[in-house]
Amino acid sequence: MKFNIQRQIVMGISFLMYCGVGEAGAETETNNVSVESATWQFEFDNDIFFRKDNKISSGWAFQRHSAVAESWNALHIPRFAQRVGAAIPTLTKEGLVYRMSIAVGQVLQTPDDLTRTDLIEDDVPYAGALTMQSSWYAFNDETFRGFEVTVGVVGPLSGAEQTQKIIHEIFGSDDPQGWDNQLSNEPVINFAYMRKKKMFRIGNPAGISFDTSINGDVGLGNLFTQAGASLELRFGRNMPGGFLFYPDPIGLGMNYKASLKPKHPARASVYATFALCGNVFAHNIFLDGNTFEDSHSVEKEPLVGQVVGGLHYLRSRWGVHFYMIASSNNVDKDSAPAAEPNEGVGSLIIEWRF
Repeated sequence: MKFNIQRQIVMGISFLMYCGVGEAGAETETNNVSVESATWQFEFDNDIFFRKDNKISSGWAFQRHSAVAESWNALHIPRFAQRVGAAIPTLTKEGLVYRMSIAVGQVLQTPDDLTRTDLIEDDVPYAGALTMQSSWYAFNDETFRGFEVTVGVVGPLSGAEQTQKIIHEIFGSDDPQGWDNQLSNEPVINFAYMRKKKMFRIGNPAGISFDTSINGDVGLGNLFTQAGASLELRFGRNMPGGFLFYPDPIGLGMNYKASLKPKHPARASVYATFALCGNVFAHNIFLDGNTFEDSHSVEKEPLVGQVVGGLHYLRSRWGVHFYMIASSNNVDKDSAPAAEPNEGVGSLIIEWRF
């Protein structure tokens, strides 16, 4: 099993590289709008920005977003991946552009007291996930439709224990002692569908502008089963067209980059974003525990609210995004009184375009 999981991740990274062949510098013109070339991103998430170390504690992702194209067949991706995108209902419509993203990532969760070696029954479980995500989406500056498949593993094979110990050594934090009590190995698969719609905008896209969008998404699988909605706002100078992306735990939100080049691609884009989100959960493996065997679990709160603030600086070939993400309590306090009441994570994304 260990060999198979490692082989899948290696195959995923190989697929990332394969998708990039022949696409360096690729750009197209669609409806007189210069759209984005291929983009690589590295994302690092950690709750150290909130001076805490519990619940969703850390994560990372290495992502590749194809160049935007006028049709699925024009994307520089393997033929079978083009056919998948073309076969998904609602993802093909006149006036849209098309993109595929793929990501390898990891997320981990810990209880509040990292010094204990015994099972802490009144706090969230130790848990980690290592996954690969494939996303297909179609969009313009008015609407977005996307579909994603997430596959991977939860448990010791995710490597979450080793990752946290390395990060804690780098930052001089406490060595976590309770990973022997983490969730058991379990393969995971999740499906997600997302729609966005631009609702209001004012200002000059080449100068200062402001826009708002609404988002709706659903997820189904043994990682997360949920439905969510959000109100998203952007404000700044020379903003790229398209829609806001903000990080979520792997499998909860889609991996995508629905952006069009700004009116002045040679100038810097500087803008701020804000999102107000709500989710209804039927299943969350990090709280409900393993699907196919008994494991440590806690009662979850089915309704969870989230606030996301972001700052963004983009140049023609690179960009930096920083987010602060805070959520309402997702754990029933009677079930897990030792758990911190709120979730908080900071996220840094660095991107390169070729």
